[in-house]
Amino acid sequence: MEPDTLPEPSPAPQRTLERLRVAFQGEFGAFGEEAIHLLWRGAAEPIPKSTFEDVMSAAEARDVDYGMLPIESTLVGGLDVAYDLLSLHDGLKIVAEVVVPVHLCLLAVPGATIKSLRTLSSHPVMLGQCSHFLGRYKHITPQPAWDTAGAARDVRDAGDRTRAAAGTRRAAERFDLAVLMDHIEDRPDSQMRFLAVARDPAALIENMPVRTALLAVFPHEAGALVSALGPMAEAKFNISHLASRPTREPWRYQFFLEFEHTAGDPRVADALTAIRRATDEFRLLGTYPRWMKQEPDRTPRW
Repeated sequence: MEPDTLPEPSPAPQRTLERLRVAFQGEFGAFGEEAIHLLWRGAAEPIPKSTFEDVMSAAEARDVDYGMLPIESTLVGGLDVAYDLLSLHDGLKIVAEVVVPVHLCLLAVPGATIKSLRTLSSHPVMLGQCSHFLGRYKHITPQPAWDTAGAARDVRDAGDRTRAAAGTRRAAERFDLAVLMDHIEDRPDSQMRFLAVARDPAALIENMPVRTALLAVFPHEAGALVSALGPMAEAKFNISHLASRPTREPWRYQFFLEFEHTAGDPRVADALTAIRRATDEFRLLGTYPRWMKQEPDRTPRW
């Protein structure tokens, strides 16, 4: 493909009057803030919240324009909390996605060394991406924290050379911490996908690459899931994400499903109708632009 025909980055949601406000979980310097900067390119104000529930509630109450929710990691897979919150907050729609490279730095107070460290704190998802580092430095014990940037702040506040955090360079700069080592994640190509949620659905351009997400509870009988998804296979829609979570009823499961298509494809309605008819419960979560890999030498035109 010639350079002038490369696909444009996915358009970010827009508001014309005031600067957008987008909630994320954690402190400034967390990966949620990175996701906001990457999706809106500085045109949105990140609003930190204590929990993911707070993020969703703020978006549903329109206290903010959007909420940012991590959905899956290339190393640790899907995040159960995201599936559950999408199920609970039925006033919200998924309107955008963004993929954030996960590069973790070893952060500590100035004067600390790897030899002096005894603990490494970060969000459990991020600690799960540092298994090779922790296996190499067995004198360092992992300690789960609410979020990556919060862990960095605690290291700064403690002033203890035995404590470290796994976080971003943005967090190191914000909290005046030393970077003892770059790229302590298990793989240099680690990524995390975030979903932006809002009260109103996304505005789409005809034929643009999009993804549709839904929640469904299928009958507890042989072949129910396979038969419901038959029309998607016939239309050659790629199911990019399929995960199950328990409902509140014993031994009953809800499926989170995402599939890829182009906006305006008439076969999508038929496929969704087939799934809806085959389910005991069904909810459409939204259709939104697929995040396209951005070329470093190209300026996006939104």
